[in-house]
Amino acid sequence: MRADVSEEEYESLISGLKDMEYTRDRSYGFSLESVEESLLSGHLVITTPTNIQEFDEESKTVVKKQIDRTELIPFRIDLANDFLEVFSNQDDVSKIKTRLGEASNWDIGLTEYPLDLSALYEGLIVQDNELSIKSMKINNFSPSSDVTGSYHLKMFEGNKAKELLSEYGNNVSYLGAEFDNGTERITVGFFRSGSIRLYTNSEKDDQLLTTIKTAINETEVMPSA
Repeated sequence: MRADVSEEEYESLISGLKDMEYTRDRSYGFSLESVEESLLSGHLVITTPTNIQEFDEESKTVVKKQIDRTELIPFRIDLANDFLEVFSNQDDVSKIKTRLGEASNWDIGLTEYPLDLSALYEGLIVQDNELSIKSMKINNFSPSSDVTGSYHLKMFEGNKAKELLSEYGNNVSYLGAEFDNGTERITVGFFRSGSIRLYTNSEKDDQLLTTIKTAINETEVMPSA
């Protein structure tokens, strides 16, 4: 997600996040990990009352009990590249967006950033020529003249994946790619909606994310109308 935040708005946001520090009384709030000149990271903390059943030894019966379940949603704002990064699912992205808006008095711009996966691939291959495509989903795919549908394709020979990207363009809604960081292969999923999912945990995740953000910023990756 794009984060359009000026220096003045950034200072105001930091103040707002500190004012909205998590407390049990409010049931939600922020816990900041790091605040730097152009990078902010932390968690949105949400506590939800939850009913559970447990066995009571004294009465030898099953009893209902209410407990507080705490959810941690990690996020990062990268001002240098104008990105809001949420390391979770789409529902949590919406929660972060809402609470950041509340903390900033709705002064900061947070916008979805759909991706042209064909253009993004061209940008990524410049950054990492060892990049390989492992899977893709194509909408309106026609393997023959009388068959059209959405297909999730895996295993490609030669330049077939690149040819499909070029042919189907904006109909490609998902791209599964594999990067080589020198010590291991890292699998990443790119969604046309703008979501990016790392399927492999690595100590070099930050380095890979920098490569991806550079490719996005240096390549025209917004889908054409």
